[in-house]
Amino acid sequence: MTARPPIVHIEFRSSDFPRSSAFYAKVLGWQTQQNAAATYMKLDGTDGGLSTGWVRSDLNQAPGPLAYVEVDDLAATLVEVEKAGGRTIVARRPFAGGGEVALFADPDGNVIGLWTRKKAGSAAVEPAATAAKSPKPAKPPAAAKPPKPAAKPSKPNKVKR
Repeated sequence: MTARPPIVHIEFRSSDFPRSSAFYAKVLGWQTQQNAAATYMKLDGTDGGLSTGWVRSDLNQAPGPLAYVEVDDLAATLVEVEKAGGRTIVARRPFAGGGEVALFADPDGNVIGLWTRKKAGSAAVEPAATAAKSPKPAKPPAAAKPPKPAAKPSKPNKVKR
């Protein structure tokens, strides 16, 4: 890996995969593929570029797109995050594509993902097996939560005369 860790993956939020897929197909000609659990949709054919996907909105802890940076050591990087004033959101989770991921928030509340490759000789990660064993992620800091929609004003009751 280079001295400056590269951004290797970006995720967007989606509350409706079919709608998102149709939108990006029409606007940019992108083709997508949804996973069997209906929790993730990936962009097909990135041709060696930045890998891209969409995660179901209710499963995403970031208020906007989530960039993943490749690092050699998740634990050491998270220690540096904490020392520098950031906050760990998810310490580490197996990643179905190989390796592990973690999430942190910087001092401004921006959520960034970290990814480390699977080490040679380590066992492959099975998504269904790891999901049940993985601890629940901590709640994100207040600054990282998306704002709740404003309540709709109620209509006054009409009185018949």
